[in-house]
Amino acid sequence: MGQAGKLVPSTQYGRPQMPTRRTVLGQTIAAGLTLALPAGRSVAQDRYDQAALLQFPPLGDITLLYYSDVYGMLHPHLLRPAAVRHGPDRVPNLTGEALRIRYGIGGRTPMDAAMTAEGFDALGAVYGPMGGVAHLAAVIGAVRAARPGTLVLDGGDSDSALVRQTLRPDAATFGRSGPPATGALAVNHQGQPTHTSFERGPAGVAVIGIADPHRIDTVFSLEALQQAVTARRDAGAAVVVVLSRLGFEADRAIASGIDGVDVIFSGRSGHALPEPEVIGGTRIVASGSQGRFVSRVDIAVSDGRLADLRHGLIPVFSNLIRPDAAVARRLPDVAAAEVGTAADMLHHLDTFSGTWEALIGEAMRAHTGAPVALIPPLRAAETVLPGQPILDRQIGQVAAGQRVVVRRLTGAAVALMLESAAEAVFAADPVARREARMMRTQGLSFAIAPGAGEGGRISDLKLLDAGRALSPEEEVPVALLGQDAGTPLEEALTQHVARLRQVTAVPSPVIVNG
Repeated sequence: MGQAGKLVPSTQYGRPQMPTRRTVLGQTIAAGLTLALPAGRSVAQDRYDQAALLQFPPLGDITLLYYSDVYGMLHPHLLRPAAVRHGPDRVPNLTGEALRIRYGIGGRTPMDAAMTAEGFDALGAVYGPMGGVAHLAAVIGAVRAARPGTLVLDGGDSDSALVRQTLRPDAATFGRSGPPATGALAVNHQGQPTHTSFERGPAGVAVIGIADPHRIDTVFSLEALQQAVTARRDAGAAVVVVLSRLGFEADRAIASGIDGVDVIFSGRSGHALPEPEVIGGTRIVASGSQGRFVSRVDIAVSDGRLADLRHGLIPVFSNLIRPDAAVARRLPDVAAAEVGTAADMLHHLDTFSGTWEALIGEAMRAHTGAPVALIPPLRAAETVLPGQPILDRQIGQVAAGQRVVVRRLTGAAVALMLESAAEAVFAADPVARREARMMRTQGLSFAIAPGAGEGGRISDLKLLDAGRALSPEEEVPVALLGQDAGTPLEEALTQHVARLRQVTAVPSPVIVNG
């Protein structure tokens, strides 16, 4: 675990101590695992085991389990939550202390490590990795055994046939890359079924899918979604849920503008919510990404409609949950070679910058000699703590088959690329937002006004090595990533890390206005 046992001193707790197993579980329960209980209820138990993490007072005849955006991350890993999420001061953009206050999460607890970035270099080392498909399978299998008829929902972008084969979802939608799996749901794709239906007790449950709206083969409209929901209600569904890949802010719009949806399971944005966001009569549930959480929703039905709902966010702490042995045997080997050591934490989830992308950008600049590198935000990556080794398999993950090329671009062309990237993140219409995080730059600083209109967000481009502004007319070599020509990024990044050995990663400045 590298720095296991290292804790930041705290005036609240006095001298730092390693938490005992009993203390860790008690803190976990207090920090977030009782959020699904009715007001006034509490849990008092003295166990540190899988059963305690999965404790949940059942409700009604319907149990739904939801995960999303596993991104092919098959093994347990660290993932530092975002420290910066730009957007309205509300869920899901809350971070740090604001998020702890909103959900009653205790500081320096396991749920604090799972949900916030502050102190993650210490807390991540203490509480350990999360996720892993064998651990997800154990959670899902335990709930299925306790609640026969549990429906497992996959929010898309699992990026692995093994995930689908081992977790065996009852319904799924799909993301941006690759052909949809057989039977995947999409109200916005003509070649796929719009919904699937189940009977649980006396109640019918309809699951409607919304695939990623930015695929070339999808066309989304609120009208089509409303028609699908109304049709399911008319067919007798007591509960209608939507698997959505529109992104959380667009899901807010659905909750406000569509009648008849009980629960939206929100994917693509990567947020994890300890409790549902309630908008009108609709609950929005989010389970994060990379397999770190599973959401459980139990529903009671009365008179043909949802009467009560209970929710729990289950953190998949890999040191607490015994992996499913049969699934574990199917996983590929995780053996990996050390290439270098991280002097700075490597992470990627903040809106405007990430140290993983900074390292990638420096490798691109070193390999090509270009003063500027433009780096798309990473979809998925393991966080590497200071002092931990950087492994060749982690480099392969972030390289993702991309290649490094150099193009001579004017300052105006660079600004236009950044404007396009900004529109993908901050478009006024939330359905039009293709990305959750901004393109990164290395060797180039810039200013951004996220609230400005399309084409008016980017200004003040500066070449950092030269210490001067980049004018619109000036041409400079720019390192870019593509799929066809050029040197494999994995090769360039491996050489860069091996040469440095002790790796620092400092993102180029981004000035945010408004």
